[in-house]
Amino acid sequence: RCSTPGLLLPLSAALLRPSPAFLRPSPASLRAPLSPLSALRRSAIPRLLLLALVPAMALASKQEALVASYKAAVAAHQASELDTALEHYRACVAIKSIPAVHNNMAAILLSQGDKAAAEENWRLAVEGKPDYAEAHFNLAVVLSESGDDAKLAEARRHCELAMEHKEGYVQAHHLMGNIRMSQGAQEEATGWYAKAEALGGSAAAPAPASFRWEGVEVGHVRTLRLPDGTSWSMQTLSLRPLSFLVRDFLSEDECERLIGLARPRLQQSLTMGNASASERTSESVFLPAAEDGLLRELQERLSALTRLPLQQVAGGEDIQLVHYSQGAAFGMHHDSSAFLPRLLTAFYYLNEVEGGGETAFPAADGAMSPDEALALAEPAAAGGGLVVKPARGAALLWYNHGEDGSRDACAVHAGCRVTAGEKWGANHWVRVRGATPGEEPSS
Repeated sequence: RCSTPGLLLPLSAALLRPSPAFLRPSPASLRAPLSPLSALRRSAIPRLLLLALVPAMALASKQEALVASYKAAVAAHQASELDTALEHYRACVAIKSIPAVHNNMAAILLSQGDKAAAEENWRLAVEGKPDYAEAHFNLAVVLSESGDDAKLAEARRHCELAMEHKEGYVQAHHLMGNIRMSQGAQEEATGWYAKAEALGGSAAAPAPASFRWEGVEVGHVRTLRLPDGTSWSMQTLSLRPLSFLVRDFLSEDECERLIGLARPRLQQSLTMGNASASERTSESVFLPAAEDGLLRELQERLSALTRLPLQQVAGGEDIQLVHYSQGAAFGMHHDSSAFLPRLLTAFYYLNEVEGGGETAFPAADGAMSPDEALALAEPAAAGGGLVVKPARGAALLWYNHGEDGSRDACAVHAGCRVTAGEKWGANHWVRVRGATPGEEPSS
């Protein structure tokens, strides 16, 4: 099949196929002089057809190359071969600018730490498809992280467009809450968080089955031996939520390195919507794994600790570094929701805290109801439940979902107030299997 814009007539098979008489001329016709009509048949028509075929064949070749590059890009993207996927996506847009391809390129570039290139590609995606809700949302996320007033205003506009073009867009409602909180509109932000919760439902959907350690009993200690010969001791702290403590998960030098990466880039922490602004006085920053080899190594280390696929660990959220100055705290909240389903949380303690800064689970193992726990202003002072004191290099691991996959209400917790000195830590969340941020590569 052959069709080229600009041709006046379709190039049908009958038109392209020479007649049998032309293919097998008689001896007489070979000897006779050509008439003007015969000359036209012998020269002009084939040349015209050839001229028409050249652009058609070139277009067909480009189309084949585009399809081949796109299929290769999607296959590599789904296999997490991101450099290969990016190479094929670039080959696609070199032939034709496709909004979905720019969106997928931007997601890869962002994961590799190139925020400027990611922003550029999301701009191209919404320029090519103004009603592309997901691209508007992703662009709004990147713009909102800058902290710049002008970019926050632009992020708000793109978030509004995302909600306009996708009804019931839960993540966009929550993002709008974050944007308005960053702009100082606390009351309006709280309303957006409430809308997000209402749209998403109060409880997260059951998580698909994943590997899960057995708690055995509180105080149980198991030794985990790694392929490189090192080992960790993992102590059970509670059964509901199922939680463990792994000491010396990070070295002292690794802790200092993470603090050094985060210190110049801290911003006021944002919430899941449960905690009020007065309860949210820490600072934080997300660090893409591409920025430093230690961040990639921590993904591999957490995969080994949890026995979850590296793709599931690395395919979720970036590690979030948090800082609490004296008097700072993070109020009672739950890490998983219907619109942000987090299977488990690993919290890394990066320094010794002079006073306070514990992680408290007041409802652990039935010490009180989750609703009672959520109402606590100073959970460390309430007593009962589980209270974990910071220890440099330790990893606190807990499951936000129960064994049946449903969200465990007892996993509500708080970062208790720092009463002396400062506290540094890192949140490393693992999403429920299949719930990765952004848009999956289309096929």
